[in-house]
Amino acid sequence: MIYNKLNKFSFILFCLIFIVGCDNFLEENPTSQLSEVTFWNTEDDAIRAITACYRPNTWNGWWNDFDGRNIAGIKFEAWTDLLSNKELGSGYPIGGIEPTNSQISAMWSQNYIVIARTNYFLENIEKVKMDDNAKQSLIGEARFLRAYSYFWLSQLYGNIPLIDKTLTFDEANSVTQSPKSAVVDFAINDLNFAIEKLPVKRGSSEKGRAEKGAALALKGRFLMADKKWTEAATVYETLINLNRYTIDPRFKKLFEDEGDDSDEIIFARKYIENQQGEPFTQQACKPGWYGGYSQFSFMKNFIEMFPMIDGKSIKDSPLYDPQKPFENRDPRLYATVLLPDYSSVNGKIYVGHPDSTGQTGPGLTGYGINKTWDHNFSGNVWAYGGDYILIRYPEVLLSYLECKIESGATISQDLLDKTINQLRGREEVNIGNVSETDPIKLKEIVKNERGIELAMEGGIRYLDLIRWKEGVQKLNRKFYGMKITDNPGSYTGKYVLDSEGNIFIQERMFKEHNYLWPIPQSELDINNNLKQNPGYN
Repeated sequence: MIYNKLNKFSFILFCLIFIVGCDNFLEENPTSQLSEVTFWNTEDDAIRAITACYRPNTWNGWWNDFDGRNIAGIKFEAWTDLLSNKELGSGYPIGGIEPTNSQISAMWSQNYIVIARTNYFLENIEKVKMDDNAKQSLIGEARFLRAYSYFWLSQLYGNIPLIDKTLTFDEANSVTQSPKSAVVDFAINDLNFAIEKLPVKRGSSEKGRAEKGAALALKGRFLMADKKWTEAATVYETLINLNRYTIDPRFKKLFEDEGDDSDEIIFARKYIENQQGEPFTQQACKPGWYGGYSQFSFMKNFIEMFPMIDGKSIKDSPLYDPQKPFENRDPRLYATVLLPDYSSVNGKIYVGHPDSTGQTGPGLTGYGINKTWDHNFSGNVWAYGGDYILIRYPEVLLSYLECKIESGATISQDLLDKTINQLRGREEVNIGNVSETDPIKLKEIVKNERGIELAMEGGIRYLDLIRWKEGVQKLNRKFYGMKITDNPGSYTGKYVLDSEGNIFIQERMFKEHNYLWPIPQSELDINNNLKQNPGYN
């Protein structure tokens, strides 16, 4: 099969000529080739081509669509300390990250598909006869999408091939790696162009396409990863001063179809019910107790991260009662997690015990997923149309605050009120404000806030743990689920328990060299010029 014999760079370019056109074009021209003369003519052609750049490979199916830009980003939480996956053998690095891991390969190949498409677009867009300002905006869009892929590749793999043009088969099979710093500089240059050319706000007919704010937010991520705190703070301040985005009074509905048009969302993967829908949120993630698959569930330590309604941690708040651990908690806990024998959906109390659903799997924790599950949806659970959020305004506010802390700036109550307290003060949350100005203590509060606010969104938690260098500390250990007995010493059931009666879920491994992912073994087997990252040989 050609896909097995050729480097993925070559294959995606081979397939690209069949993808860029649309149905009408294929009806009027031979389906086996792309006519350069007839395609790159009108603005409509250009819009079709840029649309193709938003989506990478689709032939592997949604289950392997792991690229940092779609609903499969939920899988990333199962690489962190927040989420468990009951299918331990399905590509998740429970026993360690390896070059043959399927998701390692998917992230690599699918992002290079997007890069190939954007390069192809940029090499041909000048042929199109259209308004120059509109054309420059499309170019900015393509360069943003290319930078988005290079963000994931550079942060996860380090030194990678830097491809800025379409390649021949021979070129694709002999590419070499560029230093990570060169890739980052290239991507930031793309983003600077996008920031200049992209609109601040798009009309309703262009929903889902990148705006100026998305390019600014991505540039901020790059700069934070490189610990360029002052520069990153300036970028985030520019984004905030656009006055384009606001904190929505809602929380739960933001992550359902109803919240798709919220001005809190900066960038999202668009889905269309029954046309280009997704099965993760309404079927794979939904607990078996309610008819779902329970593929993912939250870890006990994630539940403990949520503060009380007074804004204090469960260790510091007088409101916390260990006999009633779910009472008086941050409302985001209830909107995010289905709590065993406590939460209720449409009048049915959630029973989280792993034996209650009739399903099996060593990764069932008892803490079900509520965030992203639309309780009122009655359509095809395999084709839900709610968008998947990749960048949201709360990330910007928390990132801005973190940059100010790390840069040594003076932390004032006004700064706290304009950042973290906006999140806590939203109408549906409304918990105690943060007043801590000591930078060391405040940094820990911000880290915790990012975990609970941004859970299951675009791989942010994993990127945070890598950026903070907390992977070994947070991921290299044992994880537990719900409490099933008050007397673990006399327990004789089938589960392994800790000293408090909580179910043992799994032990994960994360070593120092895992801060960089390995180059996929399938790429090394084809291209001798690629060098494996340290620790994986």
